[in-house]
Amino acid sequence: MFELICVTNRRLSSDFLGYLSRIVSKKKPNAIILRERDLSECEYENLALEVLKITRNSETKLVLHTHLDVALRLGVKNLHLPFSEFVKFNESKNKRDLAKSANLTIGVSVHSLDEAIVAQNLGASYVIAGHIFKTKSHESAPPRGLEFLKEICANLNINTYAIGGINFKNLSLIKDVGASGACMMREFLKFGQQTAGS
Repeated sequence: MFELICVTNRRLSSDFLGYLSRIVSKKKPNAIILRERDLSECEYENLALEVLKITRNSETKLVLHTHLDVALRLGVKNLHLPFSEFVKFNESKNKRDLAKSANLTIGVSVHSLDEAIVAQNLGASYVIAGHIFKTKSHESAPPRGLEFLKEICANLNINTYAIGGINFKNLSLIKDVGASGACMMREFLKFGQQTAGS
């Protein structure tokens, strides 16, 4: 099954929780990655609690970003880490044991085949590879392209998701190279804005 994942950036919307609620009810993404990296742990936990209210009675799972302790406190079973944080995580036996005892699914962002292979070997449940197409989030960096994504998909035994400049028009290109799904940020938020204004 090809999965769609909504990656958040609350600074792109004036009604963040309202948009998320509409996206979950209308677009029904498989997951939401709460990627609000500028928040303190306390602020992040408070926001996660609000988003949990939105996802609780839906088929959309919540994935927390970076904050292992918040995931453990809230009982959220899905955590996503940047590659460097995942390496540090694996160097801590205490963190590994906590995550294992909580039966967490842990995904990792990767930007090269080498990182993807390391992530898999260290026990990542899946990887998110990017950025694939040109995106406003990384305007100064050239996109890595479909061949990059295809190479990672072909060399891993775990799921590979694509991120970066993906929309509903180019989604089929992501499917065609073997990705398990796609992560979208502005495309989902754009839908939320359109719905709010209709």
